[in-house]
Amino acid sequence: MQEKLKCAIYTRVSTDNQKEVEFNSCEAQEEKIRLFISSQENMEIFEVYSDLGFTGSNLNRPALINMINDIKEKKLDLIISYKIDRLTRSPKDFYELIELFE
Repeated sequence: MQEKLKCAIYTRVSTDNQKEVEFNSCEAQEEKIRLFISSQENMEIFEVYSDLGFTGSNLNRPALINMINDIKEKKLDLIISYKIDRLTRSPKDFYELIELFE
């Protein structure tokens, strides 16, 4: 039996208003990602990382920092986020994250 990929779920909302909107909430993002992972035979959820009320314009977010540390410690195999802009809005930061993930 093939070992399953350990997946990190990353969610983020930047404003209190977004927290209340059903489609944009961290819970809604997580639910959609969980559905996707459950449809994949080779994936399992390692951890859910959620940043509530943090901007996507920098990487200084508690849950993101914890996730990056877990990546560095090789605890997980991949990251799934509802949209790229939930991970970061900065092309420079996105490139830095890609480098880290490789």
